[in-house]
Amino acid sequence: MNVRFLHTADLHLGSQLKTQHRQVTETIDTLNSAIYTAVERLFETAIEEDVDFVVIAGDLYDEDSRSVKANMFLKNQFCRLAEQNIPAYVSYGNHDPVGSATDYVDLPDNVHEFDHEDPEEFHYPDEESLEARIWGQSYRDRHESRSMYRRFTPVDDRIPNIGVLHTGLNPDGRRYVPVARSDLESKDEIHYWALGHIHDSRIYENEQPVAYAGVPQGRQITESGLGGGYLVEIDAEGGYEIEFVPTSPVVWQTVEVDVGDEDISSVPDIERQIEQTLGDFSAPTDLFGGTNVTVRDSDWEVDGYVCRWVLTGNGPVHEMLSNDEETIHELTRRLRDGLTSRQPFIWTEAVRNATGPPIPPIDELRGDDRVIDEYLALFGELERETVREYFRDEVGMVWEPVNDHEDGRPDELPLTDQRLDQLLERAQERVLEELALRRTT
Repeated sequence: MNVRFLHTADLHLGSQLKTQHRQVTETIDTLNSAIYTAVERLFETAIEEDVDFVVIAGDLYDEDSRSVKANMFLKNQFCRLAEQNIPAYVSYGNHDPVGSATDYVDLPDNVHEFDHEDPEEFHYPDEESLEARIWGQSYRDRHESRSMYRRFTPVDDRIPNIGVLHTGLNPDGRRYVPVARSDLESKDEIHYWALGHIHDSRIYENEQPVAYAGVPQGRQITESGLGGGYLVEIDAEGGYEIEFVPTSPVVWQTVEVDVGDEDISSVPDIERQIEQTLGDFSAPTDLFGGTNVTVRDSDWEVDGYVCRWVLTGNGPVHEMLSNDEETIHELTRRLRDGLTSRQPFIWTEAVRNATGPPIPPIDELRGDDRVIDEYLALFGELERETVREYFRDEVGMVWEPVNDHEDGRPDELPLTDQRLDQLLERAQERVLEELALRRTT
């Protein structure tokens, strides 16, 4: 027996994108409505695909934003499901705990809300003709120290069993349902774990998938790329198919732009260099490398991008960017004025300066300077994968990944293999800059 359902989480209705866009009339409606648009697309997908049911794993609302507008909007979406006889199974998380809830409208009967005192089991479609069991528990308060999962106890695994949790998967954390991924994977009778709380889409595949749907629409630069939800089909024998459905009308991206060319020396020059990067501008779709998850060709176009431009390279523009704070402000203003009329629009979230001073080509110094030759040889050793694995392990001991966005600063970056490679590359560049400059001055 198999079932097909939509898994989503972290809708955060009532919140807004964290951009300074209030004065931009061309894009203000799209930016203001982006979260509602993304959520509406999720429900539209569930209806068009005629799923058996919908699972929402917490944070339907954003903190104190459980407003009349948000309540009415969500009720209307659930009513759309009810017209197609599609039930929804809902848990509440740390941003909308049951203990502080204020509901302004009654939800339709097809919505089944998990209790906050004890784990609860719902039967699909009903107890008499049982095709799936859905286990879950809502947050009682903003911080939830109960593990919850231990009491998810289906009587058998002859039909698909789904566990719904809003958790950071941190067994030592006491605020967001402490549990380890291995704890969930040890529950053999649960065929799929539908998780919420982590805002990027990720999936762990073992005997049964442990999956974060992520946010349908990113709200800040740390929630970059496409948001969406999962279409999931599972059976009681361990078979499953998972398809990611992108829903974001607005995509956040950090874009590096090399402005190190000697011909780039002014703000208009930098603008032109940034504009050259826009020819093939698109959101990355390689989201689930190494997994069996597929990404659906979106039925909707991306309406716009919110970009953070990181200026890199070694050239004459470095001194201007480093010594005059007004330069970055002026460049940001000009980009905001000049790019919003594009289709899709480009809104500049910020400009960051990561440039360096001009240096001679390293090849000109190679062979004539023993220190530089030894340094390049050392970095050549780091290109060996065995050395890089050792380095990752050593760095990881002092810089643990920040897996939970609630525990990190808004601008904090967790350590990943990609991030470590970027740090090593930047460290190499900075040391070479210093060595080259000292030998040419």
